[in-house]
Amino acid sequence: MQKVEQQGNLLPKLNTVNAIAGAVLFCCPWVLSYDGLVLASINAWIGGLALMVAAVAAATDLWPKLNLVCLSIGVWIFAAPWLLNFSNKVDPATSHFATGVIVMLVSLVCLGGRWITMKPSKEPRP
Repeated sequence: MQKVEQQGNLLPKLNTVNAIAGAVLFCCPWVLSYDGLVLASINAWIGGLALMVAAVAAATDLWPKLNLVCLSIGVWIFAAPWLLNFSNKVDPATSHFATGVIVMLVSLVCLGGRWITMKPSKEPRP
């Protein structure tokens, strides 16, 4: 039982990883110089900002479903190079792929941790 309680305390720290990944993605257009790639830059800024806000809110446990929001943002960030047609550009595609994979993995671990730490209901199942 103690390991489950310790894992419950770990979840806000994992959401911090998502917030940092969002901040890194937000800065990538300037750091990696997305020259002339307007859609990739706008997607990185909006996706990074949305991820930072959702991850910070998930870390504070405002709403239990925020990890699903983070997971959805991670899926979008991962798929964006194909959907917005910049998958042939190495720097933006790599930054989006890496961020998307990190966010999806962390969000899935957080969702699994929520299910593990949930208290069972006292009502019998039919």
